[in-house]
Amino acid sequence: MNFDLTDEQKLWQKTVHEFVANEVQPKAHEVDVTGEFNWTATRKMGPLGLLGLNIPEEYGGAGVDAVSAAIAIEELGWGCGSTALAIAAHNGLGTTPIVLYGSEELKKQWLPLVANGKNKLAALALTEPGAGSDLQGGVVTKAVKDGNEWVINGAKMWCTNASIAEYIITLVRTDPAGGSRSLSQILAPTDTPGVKIGPAEKKMGLHGSPTHAVTYEDVRVPLDNLIGEEGK
Repeated sequence: MNFDLTDEQKLWQKTVHEFVANEVQPKAHEVDVTGEFNWTATRKMGPLGLLGLNIPEEYGGAGVDAVSAAIAIEELGWGCGSTALAIAAHNGLGTTPIVLYGSEELKKQWLPLVANGKNKLAALALTEPGAGSDLQGGVVTKAVKDGNEWVINGAKMWCTNASIAEYIITLVRTDPAGGSRSLSQILAPTDTPGVKIGPAEKKMGLHGSPTHAVTYEDVRVPLDNLIGEEGK
């Protein structure tokens, strides 16, 4: 097996490295001291493809292979750990579930929006105050159907990108009986009434990557915001 990078991957690595050296690394110290997310560099990542690593080109992304995606995050991490974490979470957690399991409507509505660099990013909320590694048995955030909407109530913890996201893909319990097929993922736009994002958590590092508690109080979103199949 040949483990060498292809010529295309080497060119990609060089391109991303030069971008990071010019736009990300010089602000790394400031980002860590102030805790301010580096929006200036992030805005320029859209045209380069860094905000759509896993998103197909037809939805405004770069659609690169897995090695190229890893190269991009590695180079970002070389320049600024905070920025790299936020962009990695955006790509891997915030967009990939839609790419893999979202409806055509969700893909068309949300993926171009978060990949172009002109808007906010994407986020995923799994952990809760009482559920970290035990998501299957511990998640109590619930979503119930009311007409053509889901009504979400509950709380999440340690949500990366919550304050800088257009939407949060939220793990919820959709079967009150709590069976093995009771968990679903639902897209909740952050500007939906009832979505409340807490202050950024105080951390020992990675200060420029915001992490938040999020609460949902009678948050109503369309049934079509379900990602994949209910209970799966």
